[in-house]
Amino acid sequence: MFRRFRNPGQNPAPLGPAQLKAMNQANQLVASGQPILAAPIFAQLASNMETSNHPRRAANLHAQAAHAFADGQDEQDALVQARRALSLFIQYQMVNRTPVFYANITRKFTNKGMKNSAEALAKEFGPVVGGMPMPAPAATPRGNLPTNCPKCGAPLHASEATWVDANTAECAYCGISIRVT
Repeated sequence: MFRRFRNPGQNPAPLGPAQLKAMNQANQLVASGQPILAAPIFAQLASNMETSNHPRRAANLHAQAAHAFADGQDEQDALVQARRALSLFIQYQMVNRTPVFYANITRKFTNKGMKNSAEALAKEFGPVVGGMPMPAPAATPRGNLPTNCPKCGAPLHASEATWVDANTAECAYCGISIRVT
């Protein structure tokens, strides 16, 4: 029987049942307009992913926590999570994700009246991120990617997805393959 090679660092094991339940709960809280309740769940999941040696998932979860804290007007925790996400994105050379998250979070901080946090990120990470090229548009898939992962509920963006082929993307949070419709 032929099996496709899986690099464990690139395709970590799927999330466990408790992690999936927490991820679904956090995503439902965000969807229902309660991001401040979801933020600590994302932050805890991110910590768990770091502890269990899944730094790429941790980086994405820290990014989600940063957005949720910012949406809930918790500037201090939003900045902590954004710094951690950017540090991991840079450390693990997530060159497509880094400039996109940096642009989105600094814009959100500015729009939410968190100018000091936006300036702090610009000062700390701007020189590094500014030297990174914005990702080229991904090859156009032959269908539509769902807006949320069907397994864990995490948001999916075609421009930020890891595409396995023209019809399949991988969820950055739980690792399942998702076919376009």
